[in-house]
Amino acid sequence: MNFVITETRVDAETGEWRLSAPRRAERPGPASSGCPFCPGHEAETPPTRLRVPVSGEEPWRVRAFANKYPIVSPAGGDGVTATGLFARFPATGDHEVLVESPDHARDLRFATTGEALEVLTALRSRAQALASRRPAAVVAFRNYGAAAGASLPHPHSQLVALDQAPPGLVSRWRLARGHYTDTGRRLVDDLAAAERSAGERVVADNGVLVYQPYAASVPHQTVLVPFDGTGTLAAASDAGLAAVARTLPPLLRGLADVLGDPAYNLVVHAGPTDVEDREVARWWQWHIEIQPRTTAYAGLELATGLLVNPSRPEETAPELAKAMSAAR
Repeated sequence: MNFVITETRVDAETGEWRLSAPRRAERPGPASSGCPFCPGHEAETPPTRLRVPVSGEEPWRVRAFANKYPIVSPAGGDGVTATGLFARFPATGDHEVLVESPDHARDLRFATTGEALEVLTALRSRAQALASRRPAAVVAFRNYGAAAGASLPHPHSQLVALDQAPPGLVSRWRLARGHYTDTGRRLVDDLAAAERSAGERVVADNGVLVYQPYAASVPHQTVLVPFDGTGTLAAASDAGLAAVARTLPPLLRGLADVLGDPAYNLVVHAGPTDVEDREVARWWQWHIEIQPRTTAYAGLELATGLLVNPSRPEETAPELAKAMSAAR
């Protein structure tokens, strides 16, 4: 039976979606022949979609291109769908890599504010380009360390445009929209006010609110909210990006100090992209979440989906605040 390169399969027992993406298994690990993300190896990647600076007269500092081993397939394929107990449909969209620095060892936590701002501005630019054809969502993320899914150590981020929004995103957006409908206020604003009032989980609050959520799923799960009045990452303001650029590197250095340079996943909750931003901004604010990979799922988590956090954010947030302050 022939399938598209990537397809979405629906779990009949839970209704959850699973992506079947066999090409991901072909991703290379670190090789002695050199890193494909380093300068001089551009021919080993798909063609450049973004280059900073734009002029080829200077060496590039940030570069984006299509992922050679995509999670989703370009629109088209064989279009095979199925319903019933073995429901499936093509998983279409676009998948990009954004190399954050030409320096193989220049991790984002060591970046200057200007370097971090270039990376964030490039992410916004590529989010705008991917959103221009109106997919359901554009997801930006950064996997750091093998335990977090990084196949190459060269510092890079990724963006995935999804033509169909998966249930997890839809549920998150539904809660935010419902809160706005009920109260006339954004959920993110009310959460921020509640965290500031409580105080004990706030890590930093200077242009960007940094806190560890009340129901954190892992130790040192951390959220950054810029409050720039925009909804999606594609519409992020210059001021919002600049505020995050000042905050993110010292936060990552603080996490590395507290946890011993852990693997982590950084995700941008970028919002839906198939509606106008002025509508999204009524109930959504793009923000960033970091989840260190210091724990593993065990039997209870797999059986119930109930994540067990062996720490309390009220105890870990002050520790991170102290480390972040020292890292500035």
